[in-house]
Amino acid sequence: MQAGPFVPSNTFSSLIIGGLLKSNGVQVPLTLSKTISRPGKPLLASAECFANPGGLLPVRPPSKLPPPGNLCLHVSLEPERLGYGRVGSVYPLRIDDSNQYTLPSLVIKVAARRRYDDLAREAWFYEEMEDIQGVAIARCYGFFTAEIEQNSEVLGWTESDADCDEEEVDVRGEDTPSEGDGDTEDTWNLYAWTDSDDLVMEEFSWEAVFKRNDERRKLRDKIRQERRDKRARIIKPTRADPASVRNRSDKTFLSVLVLERLGDVMPIGVPLDAFKPDVREIYSDMGRFGIEHIDIRWRNILAAPATDQSIVCPYHGHKHQWRVVDFDLSRKSNHLHSGIETAANGWLQTILDGLEEGYVVERWD
Repeated sequence: MQAGPFVPSNTFSSLIIGGLLKSNGVQVPLTLSKTISRPGKPLLASAECFANPGGLLPVRPPSKLPPPGNLCLHVSLEPERLGYGRVGSVYPLRIDDSNQYTLPSLVIKVAARRRYDDLAREAWFYEEMEDIQGVAIARCYGFFTAEIEQNSEVLGWTESDADCDEEEVDVRGEDTPSEGDGDTEDTWNLYAWTDSDDLVMEEFSWEAVFKRNDERRKLRDKIRQERRDKRARIIKPTRADPASVRNRSDKTFLSVLVLERLGDVMPIGVPLDAFKPDVREIYSDMGRFGIEHIDIRWRNILAAPATDQSIVCPYHGHKHQWRVVDFDLSRKSNHLHSGIETAANGWLQTILDGLEEGYVVERWD
């Protein structure tokens, strides 16, 4: 890999990857094209006093990237899975043509079957927060898709994915609702931060947490039963699938997200005072864009990569030690920056205190 600055994140328009796909039992390279991401529904404040002036969503800053490139990135997938969750699996990548340009170590997030919408949504949040890629979140090199045969073997896909992917239990916790699964706004309200959550965090009690988690468990059961009933009828393709794939039982769609590889999670059972201010600052950075992470948890806060190419934070004047990942559940909201900070800090305090005591607090449990 050449020395020098990393190439811009919009350098590549296509991706050729080996080790991901098998056809008739034989591994074959797969070519994917960069695809437009999809924004989720905005989260609007329930009262004017909680919203930005005029109730407006923060505007995305103008992009600082050069015009999009037209290069093809050649990579091979390492079969050792780094992690997996509701939306997909994460694998390390080996860059096959690394002598042509400078890149950080990369990973690929492969969407689970029928999770195209969710990964497209996550890609949008990386684009929305372009200014803090390499600062508070990982660098993202694109959302890529390809049409494949229905009977193709994809690493990370299982037969159970085809029948009941919401039953998967994984390192990111129990299943949570997806816009692609037809959840209602009322359903989402129990999962998204609301103004009442700020009060819960200011007057924290485990009784309130247990009560809220019990509500979430009941809601998950309801959502899963609705999905089973829907699959018992006719499974329709997700609305983000291209028109060429709709109504074609012989084809399906594969989507991936190429990201900078990050470090480890925070240690457990040791004092974290040195890390707490930095993590709070990262969430403050995201709040400036109106981004509410929602999925705040231990495994979604990873150490910054061991590289001297981390970027100095434009808001805090130093390089952050940590990065946030997993934005498929995130929301763009018109809440005041201070309100977003308060909501995030409440859960961060609970999670970090638990880690110091030697246990992990999961938001969805």
